[in-house]
Amino acid sequence: MRTGENSTETLACLILDDPLLRPRYGCLDYERLLQEMREHGFFTEIAFIPWNWKRNNPKTVQLFADNPDYYAVCVHGCNHTGNEFGGKDYQTLSALAATALWRMEQFKRLTGLSYDPVMVFPQGRFSPAAMQALKDQGYHAAFNSTLQSTAGNEIPAIEYQRPATRIYHDFPLFLRRYPKSKSDFLQDIASGRPIIVVEHHGAFSNGYRAMTDFIDWVNGLGNIKWTSLSSITNAYCSNTKSMSFDEKSDELVWSLWDQSKVALRRFACEFRDNYVEPSSILTRIYRTGRGHVTGVDDY
Repeated sequence: MRTGENSTETLACLILDDPLLRPRYGCLDYERLLQEMREHGFFTEIAFIPWNWKRNNPKTVQLFADNPDYYAVCVHGCNHTGNEFGGKDYQTLSALAATALWRMEQFKRLTGLSYDPVMVFPQGRFSPAAMQALKDQGYHAAFNSTLQSTAGNEIPAIEYQRPATRIYHDFPLFLRRYPKSKSDFLQDIASGRPIIVVEHHGAFSNGYRAMTDFIDWVNGLGNIKWTSLSSITNAYCSNTKSMSFDEKSDELVWSLWDQSKVALRRFACEFRDNYVEPSSILTRIYRTGRGHVTGVDDY
């Protein structure tokens, strides 16, 4: 993107999916990550599951409040259940999108932290109807590890050369990538797209060196500016409007039984993240049992 008459600036962001705002989550230590961000010069956006809106640690909340140049929070699904935003029913998807915003507003009131009104889809799955729902509910953009929806339609090649595609109801969708193929990131820069990196807490199971080496490589490519997803959205989508939140009751959307099922899933996932994945032995057993393929959005 052009930032001045004689300069070209590439915006960049690291997205970490799922973690709660607690001192440690699985292999992630927020204090340690902050040290690495300061030393290596990058920015991290936490894709926060709205269901967790009141499950935060005050110390970690204060860490985020004190470091807005390094940390931000965005919306990661609603309950983070399987295929949550991959269905076809617009009313259901609209209710999910609205409930996610309601929870994030409660998060904001409880913690004092703002959040970016952009969606990161759980498991990378979304439908065209979900994009319409997000647009109608006032989200600014979506970020995903694929541009292909659950409808399965082929994506024109030109859409991979744009900063964000608008083929789904004229709502911006940005492509994010795992730090595996450097050639893809080189192509992003060449095409004027932002560099949007995605990982999970497990990326730090052997320390922070692999990530910081990658960050150093990115920073060596040119005029890179690390920033939040909202800043990236605003830079590439000039018609972004301020979100007008319509107060809704969470209890009107979810029954007690639905909430109980979600709670069981979330606690099971957190047990895996906090007790299984930090152990290399338990991780191998878990991944063998699930036929896990590293890098797939199955979180």
